[in-house]
Amino acid sequence: MRVILMLIKKEFLQVFRSPLLLSILIVAPMVQFILFPFTADYEIKVLDIAFIDNDNSTLSHNLINEFSASKHFRSKGIIDSKSYADKLMKADKIDFLVEIPLDFEKHLICQDGTTIAITANAINTVKAGIGCGYVQTVIGDYLKEISENTGLTTLSNTAQLFTTNIYWYNEQMNYRNLIVPGILVILVTLIGAYVTALNLVREKEIGTIEQINVTPIKKWQFLLGKMIPFWILGMAEFILGLILMKIIFGINVQGSIPALLCITAIYLLVMLGLGFFISAVSENQLQAMFIVFFLFIVFVLLSGLFTPTEGMPEWAEKINYLNPMSFYMEVIKKMVLKGCQWADLKYQTIVLSVMAVILNSAAMLSYKDSSK
Repeated sequence: MRVILMLIKKEFLQVFRSPLLLSILIVAPMVQFILFPFTADYEIKVLDIAFIDNDNSTLSHNLINEFSASKHFRSKGIIDSKSYADKLMKADKIDFLVEIPLDFEKHLICQDGTTIAITANAINTVKAGIGCGYVQTVIGDYLKEISENTGLTTLSNTAQLFTTNIYWYNEQMNYRNLIVPGILVILVTLIGAYVTALNLVREKEIGTIEQINVTPIKKWQFLLGKMIPFWILGMAEFILGLILMKIIFGINVQGSIPALLCITAIYLLVMLGLGFFISAVSENQLQAMFIVFFLFIVFVLLSGLFTPTEGMPEWAEKINYLNPMSFYMEVIKKMVLKGCQWADLKYQTIVLSVMAVILNSAAMLSYKDSSK
């Protein structure tokens, strides 16, 4: 035990003596955690929209004015032809084109079916999908208003049905409720895997690893001495992140905080084990950095932060069983937003625990092989 404590002390001294390492471990992650939620915005603020008004009636003009009054749209006015609209869209001058058909007003008054054509610039599919929802909302609200004012029960196919949405666990549909905990997961992953992957391989490059190998220090003592300081720093930063999440973004953990901390501790062991395994099989820091970068991109893209895991192809879902970040991301979502307790997350806890045992065992075995 005394040997491990001495190694832990050595690691902490190295960290606090190096301003660069200290900033990488503490300052940079917290700055990123505070800044990213203000830039990684799922919300579409302004969309440029143009119109082709084939009806040129009072109702069609009023509909166009509804878009001009909306905070989500910046009207480019009425244009003459689709060919000109195509030029504007190719030049990224407009995002949407709304074409109002001939006899639009007449069909509405006569309660006949009519169709409004919506053309979207889908070079950005997320923007196009969300924008189409905004367009349909404006049109639906306008038709509902006409229906209430005129007493007509059915104006068009689009006005026949109105729905009310209730959003559980995120009533205001605030993107930060998802992105802020997700960024916290990413930062914990980076601290656990990236920094530790570079730490051990750095010992190889400067030659101190050979000096340690000839001492009576056992391999497991050496790895524990290396791992525990970064585990402590990772947990401290996670707790600090939870505090900042509450103070700056007003997001509370709805579930059990002790359970969340315990599962986070297990997840950090997984990432530390992965980091030390990578450093044990790498010859230099550049190799270790590229391996971590490759795995990190895969982990993030399959984690469910940006795209739901349920919508992924079957082969991606199978690969995701090897992705510890996907299990931990699910824990964060359920703990922070849904208020789940430990009993609801037994499966994720067991999987992460098994991963921690496997990866740390692999790190120890690989380190023995590399030191022969």
